[in-house]
Amino acid sequence: MPWHVGLGAIGVVLFSARIFTAVIVALTLAAAVFVHISWQRSQAEAFLADSKVALANVEMVVDRASLIVRAVQALFAETPDVTQAQFERFVPIIGRVAGVRGVAYYRLVNAAERESFEAGLADQRLSPLGIWELDAQRQPRRAGVRDRYLPVATSYVFSAGRLPHGFDILSDPERSDGALAAISNGFGSSTDLVRFVSAPDEQEVRGIILYRPVLSRTGEVIGLASGSIEIERLLQSAMRSSARVDAIDLKVGKAEPTPNPSDDPRIVEQSAFSVTYETRQSGRPWYITISGSPPLAETIRGYGVVGLVLLAGFGAAAAIHGYGKAARRGRQVRAAQRKLRRTLDGLEPLVWMITADGDVVEVNRAASTACGLAPEEVVGSPIWELPIWKAGSGERTSLQAAVIAAAAGADRRLDIAGIERDGIEPVYDVSIRPIAEESGPPAHLAVSALDVTERVQASATLRLIMRELDHRMKNTLQVIQGIIRRTARAHGSVDSFEQALLGRIGTMARAHGLLAEERWMGADLRSVILQELESFDESQSARVSGPPLRIHPRGALAFSMAVHELGTNATKYGALSVPQGRVAIDWALEGQDQDRTLIFTWRESNGPRVQEPTQRGFGSLLLERSLAYDLDGQTEMQFHPEGVVCRITLPWDRVKPAIAAPGSTLAVGVIH
Repeated sequence: MPWHVGLGAIGVVLFSARIFTAVIVALTLAAAVFVHISWQRSQAEAFLADSKVALANVEMVVDRASLIVRAVQALFAETPDVTQAQFERFVPIIGRVAGVRGVAYYRLVNAAERESFEAGLADQRLSPLGIWELDAQRQPRRAGVRDRYLPVATSYVFSAGRLPHGFDILSDPERSDGALAAISNGFGSSTDLVRFVSAPDEQEVRGIILYRPVLSRTGEVIGLASGSIEIERLLQSAMRSSARVDAIDLKVGKAEPTPNPSDDPRIVEQSAFSVTYETRQSGRPWYITISGSPPLAETIRGYGVVGLVLLAGFGAAAAIHGYGKAARRGRQVRAAQRKLRRTLDGLEPLVWMITADGDVVEVNRAASTACGLAPEEVVGSPIWELPIWKAGSGERTSLQAAVIAAAAGADRRLDIAGIERDGIEPVYDVSIRPIAEESGPPAHLAVSALDVTERVQASATLRLIMRELDHRMKNTLQVIQGIIRRTARAHGSVDSFEQALLGRIGTMARAHGLLAEERWMGADLRSVILQELESFDESQSARVSGPPLRIHPRGALAFSMAVHELGTNATKYGALSVPQGRVAIDWALEGQDQDRTLIFTWRESNGPRVQEPTQRGFGSLLLERSLAYDLDGQTEMQFHPEGVVCRITLPWDRVKPAIAAPGSTLAVGVIH
């Protein structure tokens, strides 16, 4: 047989084996799913049948309890004055029903009849309190004055004891709604779940009370016959009918239209092993939720059949699978290589696989793109000669040394500058790790590079800010020292010295606070001026206008001091010393490019007549010299009779921000 025919036959066999294995597995899974679904469906149907039996048991107990209540209703309708002793002889004749706690008769008593009713209770030694109610702590107390009462007149408890005679159910919100509904509709009602009144040493019991009105011969309601059903006993007796029923929950509610998911009109909600029925008792809807699960023996049997089906099917599939295992393993290796290639190409970092000598054997898409070469052009080149690293600065030599160290088995990590692109010189965090072999030195190295230019720039910016902050603190201390010395010389008394000094130091503090909010990256000129004007409580007398401008911290401090000195002088002697006085403040930029100039003008009007001073105070000297020395500015003071005018001219390059605020377009620079 020719060799190529033999290889073709082997391929057909392997391909057919794989298809046959897949078919067997699919059929096995389908058969297992079918068996499991059939078993679940049969168990669900059996559970539904058992739930209906449990529902029938609940309804049977409630119906029998209703019959007992009807018998009590008929007794008191015929003979309203039945005594407790007569009632205790009558009830056992009716018979006992599982789940029914007891029966009682509540007589409708108005306020005028209360005394005679309570006398009857006392004669029978049934209630020392007469008609009573429960307080907030559920302790008995004598009932308050009301128009009518509905107390227990006679009672019978099947388990032991008797119901508390004299207890007015109209005083209990849990019972009054059902009782009043039975009186108003004339045929009966029931409560929601209530707590039964019990002896102090008796455990709290919850249940439902059925009410039916007792009518006199004239058709007037004279009382209620009742039967109390213990929910726990009722539901436990209903659950004993089936091993598939695990729990039953009963709720009494208002009648509401609900979608019917089943052919049975009583079912309002249904799943595989949970069903909720709606049944009407005493004119109210009862919602009975029955949940369960398959018996243990049925569960073992069902899953055992599924397990046998899976075992037989997978056994056959495993035998056939061996024929194509070797071929699939080869395909898996190739698929893994392709997946690895896609993974590497999807990574953001630049990745190379190099030999111990530094020659590239693999490269991801990000690395080849950064080099500006096709992947096949990168492969075979020494990694330190790739056109991505900055040449002539020792960067490539450092990379070559790191490759040599990694080839010896040591991890290496270093920052290397890249070739400048679009005016930015990138910085790469390069990591070189040897790929361990089973024995001997590593034959390959994994190299990754991550662009950390923004991190390096941020670090440089932080160092710049720290240097600038140190410089400013030193300048600030020098300014404060100068202010103290010159203020002391210019004032003859301690009070005037203190007032002037505190004003100037406060100005510096407010300016520092504003700059701190801006992280010392500068401040808005308008904010600087308005903040200082607020310290004079005369901001309503000042008009501020000018384009939005951010100035650097030194300029902000200088303008704060300037506005403070001008404002202090205007408050003492100028326009702000009289109510009608006004101050106009404006600024503008003039010129182009490097010759731009900031012009600031302070103009007073409507104040006292101005006379040019014969000598300059410290404020004027501080105003002129601080701006001139710190910012190369010029200050011109004009003392017109109608008001002082101060004109400050500064080179824009000396006050523009050195570090751009977040979101701004100002360039980053250095303040000298």
